[in-house]
Amino acid sequence: MSYIYSAAQIIVNLLYVPILLSGIGQSEYGLYQMIGSIVAYMNVISGTLSAGATRYYCKYYVLGDEDGMANTLGILKRIYRWATLGIAGFAFIAAIVLSFVYAQSFTQQEITESCLMLAILALNLVVTMNNTISIAVITAHEDFVFLKGSMLATVILQPLLVIFFIRLFPYALTVSIVQLFANSLCRSIQHWYAKKHLGMDSKLRWLDKKLEKGILTFSGGIVLGFIADQIFWKTDQLILGYFFGPSLVAVYAVGSQIVNAYMPLGTSISSVFFSRASDLWNNDHSLEEMSALFTKVSRIALYPLLAVLIGFIVFGQEFIFLWAGPGYSDAYWVAVIELTPFTVDVAQNIGLNILQVMNRYGFRAKMYLAAALFNIVLTIILAPQYGCIGAAVSSGIAILLSSGFILNWYYQKRIHLNMGAYWKSVIRESIPLIILGVLGKMIWSATGAANWGILILGICLFAVAFSLTAYFFSANEYEKSMVRGIVKKLIPSK
Repeated sequence: MSYIYSAAQIIVNLLYVPILLSGIGQSEYGLYQMIGSIVAYMNVISGTLSAGATRYYCKYYVLGDEDGMANTLGILKRIYRWATLGIAGFAFIAAIVLSFVYAQSFTQQEITESCLMLAILALNLVVTMNNTISIAVITAHEDFVFLKGSMLATVILQPLLVIFFIRLFPYALTVSIVQLFANSLCRSIQHWYAKKHLGMDSKLRWLDKKLEKGILTFSGGIVLGFIADQIFWKTDQLILGYFFGPSLVAVYAVGSQIVNAYMPLGTSISSVFFSRASDLWNNDHSLEEMSALFTKVSRIALYPLLAVLIGFIVFGQEFIFLWAGPGYSDAYWVAVIELTPFTVDVAQNIGLNILQVMNRYGFRAKMYLAAALFNIVLTIILAPQYGCIGAAVSSGIAILLSSGFILNWYYQKRIHLNMGAYWKSVIRESIPLIILGVLGKMIWSATGAANWGILILGICLFAVAFSLTAYFFSANEYEKSMVRGIVKKLIPSK
């Protein structure tokens, strides 16, 4: 179900971008992406509390402590009241700052629309934040079919509504309002389900100061991580907007949409193993089983990641031309430069779950914050001369140094996961697929694509070749048995 949801996200994103570009125009699309970048900083509050809710609720659920579960949700509701005020204050200050900083590169209409979008998206964030208690309950019960199903319905509903309304009101503000409506509907259904079907109890039994301190202390490490993520992935667009205006932001954002679509491929499988990692740590403290889980989940996550990465390297230039238009050729290089090192980080997403259940997330947060600040400095140096490509190169270097080298060292030396065995396993998995990619690029470069029909045919042939190569040359026996099991379910014997 997680992969169906991820596939739907990717497909919708691919269809969504050209629809928005044609429906509201390049400038409005760039404005929408840039304001989204500002609002993403407010998401730090929501993301932090979401991680705390899931971690502590899952812990008490595993231990069977009903009072602990209820107190966790009750304390979080108290914290949310203050967090809501924080979001409102941040949005108000951001609107004032935006009016002054972008006065030279934005028109007055764009500034007014930006301030309205900030208010709408801030309200959307409050809705999301207050629903994290429902998500924690559903995750602890491992009711992922409903969780992903409700999210899947929202992913499909939102663009359909956007397509309808931007025909009447072709503005970025319209997209923000529709997003708020669709998100509110989904969150209401999830809250109802958690309360009525899973018995969610958020009534505070007593004010457990120790638990409240534990949640806030745990959140301290998470908040650094979220701040770092937002700085890392959103500041480039703000810097480009300052130097070049919203039009170049739109080009960079097209490449970023490929990266955004890429992320769920790794998180889809790791997200359903949070309860398993919590169980291993809280009951057994088994590092050997943690290492085995890390390798197994990462290997499985790597197959769809490499399929998309290698496929995009082979077909991406023609795809961008047909998908977004001739003015977005640099978006291909933005995506390739960022996707390649980012693959290591996304494939190892299960490691972040392990760090959270062990309450060791602080190192990753500090490391990524340092990488984000390094990325800002390098982007300011490279972007004025090289534009989008310079911003992408700075991000790629920062990802490689942080997630590629430093975090893997930490897993080995401080968490004591067997990273040597992991990398031997992953390299054996990857080499045949990389060779296939090199051959595919050579063949495709000799043919090229003039239309969607030829491109889709080429992608389909590559998908078949990738699947066969993965099964016969990359997969281990456990992964082959999984494939055979799925095939038997899809094709039942007579």
